[in-house]
Amino acid sequence: MADLVAMDGSLSRLEDELCKRLGHALAEQDAASDARRESGVTEILDAYSPDQLLDAVTDVTILAAHKGARTAEEPGHRHGARRLLLALARVAPHPAAEIPIKAVTGLRESANSLPDGSIATMPTGTALWARDAYGTRFAITAPFAGADGPDRWYLWDIDVCGTDAFTVSAGYFPDADRAFAAWRAAVGPDAADGSRFEPVSDPHLAARMLPGLPDFFHPGGESEAQYAEFHRCRRLAQELRRSDFLDGSGSATTPQEPEFDKAAWIAEFVAWRSEHRPGQNAVPDDFAADEDVDEPLTEQALYQELADSWSCSEFPEFAYSCSPHRIALLAARIRDFYADDFARVVLRLVPDLAAWLTTRAGLSPTLSGRTRAYADGVPIPDVDLGHRGESLLAQIQE
Repeated sequence: MADLVAMDGSLSRLEDELCKRLGHALAEQDAASDARRESGVTEILDAYSPDQLLDAVTDVTILAAHKGARTAEEPGHRHGARRLLLALARVAPHPAAEIPIKAVTGLRESANSLPDGSIATMPTGTALWARDAYGTRFAITAPFAGADGPDRWYLWDIDVCGTDAFTVSAGYFPDADRAFAAWRAAVGPDAADGSRFEPVSDPHLAARMLPGLPDFFHPGGESEAQYAEFHRCRRLAQELRRSDFLDGSGSATTPQEPEFDKAAWIAEFVAWRSEHRPGQNAVPDDFAADEDVDEPLTEQALYQELADSWSCSEFPEFAYSCSPHRIALLAARIRDFYADDFARVVLRLVPDLAAWLTTRAGLSPTLSGRTRAYADGVPIPDVDLGHRGESLLAQIQE
């Protein structure tokens, strides 16, 4: 806190540094927790969440800003606390943002002036997006009003390989070109080949993919860089959703929520296997069902289980998208959810699943080969996802 209060420079720079400090504190807490767990020490139960940390910093900053208004405290400290309050009003997502915003408004209406700087974080231009060749990684960017300088472009790097859309990286860039260059480097030149920024053609999908407030099922395990943008990426997503700048299609209608047609998905996969794997039963002849199961395992039931493991109820439009990372997450989900014998039977279908989907999507031989080799368990030196492949939040180059 003291270093931030004493910090010179632009308000935008202070805002960035605030985010970095929050990220560092949260990452340090996670590292300490991991160290205790590995050493067998009892876990401390009073750890703070990202929102609790932000609330605590906000409370302390408001007290310091108001204390300066009522006393003859050293002017530099008072000025610094108020600058930090402005930064908090720009970073905190709603509804938490209402507290620092109200404090800023109150101070500005009083006789004591605040430092120059805007707390308005609205977008100032049309949002753009790009999609990788696999169809499982997106970039969304838009220009936002600066605190006390030029507009900056904020980028969300979004992965849809898991059970939801996860922002695996986010941050400000001077312009859209540099934002795209950063995303392309993170995704990988082959996966990003042919990708480019263009106006958002499906604002309904983009709005759903942008990060929302964390809920009970939030996976956790962010990196320090992800923690640094934990709050700001959600605040700016809120601002973009409520603006007129997300829709680049010019459509005034709200599309219906898409649904996953599981029966059609299964039927198409079964037909593909019948053509390309004739005579190969999905259920091995020697598979022995669990003694507690009354009915033997049928092929239809097995396909149903695979479809349930593959599909994402939140984003049914990605039911036919496939990548090495998505295959890795699918395999991990199957191993974690099912008993070993049953998991092995389901996993036998994964190479065929990858072959069908990559062919259906018309992926290049390079990308198709990587995905299918990963499904087959063949080592791929330049796509060695390792343990990171099973992380929903890993920023993976495919």
